[in-house]
Amino acid sequence: MRREGGFSTVLLGGVLLALLVGTIVVVLALSGHIQIEGLAPRKVAGKLEEVGRFNAGAIVVTNVVGDVRLVESNVSGVVVRSNIPLNASYRDGLLTVYCPDKKTFLGRHNVCSDYRNGTVVIEVGSTLADVWFRGLVGNVEVDVDATRIIVEDMVGDLVSTPAAEYRLEDVVGDVSIVAGNDVTIKDVVGDVAISVPVNLSVQLNAEDIVGDVRNSHSGEGMPILITVSDVVGDVEVGNDF
Repeated sequence: MRREGGFSTVLLGGVLLALLVGTIVVVLALSGHIQIEGLAPRKVAGKLEEVGRFNAGAIVVTNVVGDVRLVESNVSGVVVRSNIPLNASYRDGLLTVYCPDKKTFLGRHNVCSDYRNGTVVIEVGSTLADVWFRGLVGNVEVDVDATRIIVEDMVGDLVSTPAAEYRLEDVVGDVSIVAGNDVTIKDVVGDVAISVPVNLSVQLNAEDIVGDVRNSHSGEGMPILITVSDVVGDVEVGNDF
């Protein structure tokens, strides 16, 4: 394990935070997570409605402004519910869930950003192969069995309980996951907590971390590689949190 520190790293972290804070505040205001006069969404999302039922083995959630929860349920396949105008497409076992864009005089506009308190609930009845989250503004909770979870370009907190393989990149928010296989995390502004079962052993490689790095995991068994880099926040690896 190697941890980079020193003045240059701290300065880099400070500059990164300064550049990001304005954009983050505006994005969160547009999503309804915070309110700024003139920027808050005009509509309040209503009750959850069913979007569709699918026999999916993998899921992509992309371009969504709102909180997303994947939950275990006694259903056949996958059931998607939402209180924002969500679209879903299905092909060859892959379900893609997304908010559509509309054209405006300024370019393209995500229709879900017109709503505050947007929520997407995906009920899952069996193990998923892969789950992808891309271009999200909102918190994400994953409480279903999955083999691999990928997160890219997200503003919000991630809490994921399946012991899976993880690849996370470009996240602004706290991260809490359970690792069952290799983990790669890079470019995160927020604290990172990784829980690893005792029947696994850990090889941790942490580089360019502006914060504390702690590895309290104790266990024996199949080794997994955890690589964490370019994080502004604390990084902790342990048996349970």
